[in-house]
Amino acid sequence: MQTQIGFPLFFKLIKGNKLFLLGAIFTLLSIVVIVPTFMMVSSFIEPHQKYDYELIYSKGTEKEAVIDKMTFVTNVTINNENPVLISYSYKDNGQVVHDKFETFDLNDKYNTFLNDKIKIHEPITIKVYNGQSALVGLEPFVFPFKLFYIFFVFPLVGIILLIIGVMPGLKIYRVYKNGKEYEATIYDLAPVTSGFFLLAKRKAAVNYHYLSKNGTKLSGEAVLPVNFLVNHVVGDTFTVYVSLGDEHKSYPSPKYLF
Repeated sequence: MQTQIGFPLFFKLIKGNKLFLLGAIFTLLSIVVIVPTFMMVSSFIEPHQKYDYELIYSKGTEKEAVIDKMTFVTNVTINNENPVLISYSYKDNGQVVHDKFETFDLNDKYNTFLNDKIKIHEPITIKVYNGQSALVGLEPFVFPFKLFYIFFVFPLVGIILLIIGVMPGLKIYRVYKNGKEYEATIYDLAPVTSGFFLLAKRKAAVNYHYLSKNGTKLSGEAVLPVNFLVNHVVGDTFTVYVSLGDEHKSYPSPKYLF
């Protein structure tokens, strides 16, 4: 009998719980969608898009840089405008460093450069801090990639549903694991239908009673697979597991569940 008290029994107890099934579906679908999306987005993020511009401007050291190139970022459009991607270079500790900076400040409503501010191959002031840099006098634009973290709410909800769905089955499993076998007598037995429409199944509704340690007659009820009706009738005895901490909690032996 002890060999039946394992994972197959535990899974049998929880798999029929609607919240568990909903949580499992929610979690699996979320992972299938989020993981590829997150990997794809991460591959698109360039180093300058991860910069902490607030820290650069507050603690950075001013240096002179040279604008190498300016182009439009065509895959981002806000209010019919595209940000301008500025490529520039500067010297740091004797080495030439190449970096990039995105902004809407050099773009007008006609998507043309406002070249009165900066020009290619001309010097411009930047601030550098811990290997990160930013142009001074321009507002940086950073695509809000952190919005994608909102999608992590869905697997979180799924996990919460899984936990809630597992709890009822876990309580029953603990009775099987730690409880004691009692002999119970069937006083009512009838076929019932469980589920809806195509998922409906015929099962057996069992009402039984058993004696506690002090001889008190206690009652219990359960819904078992329909084959229980074939082998049992009213008045028959069968095995139940009773909680050691609360003798009012009882469940038919696992052998009747399969």
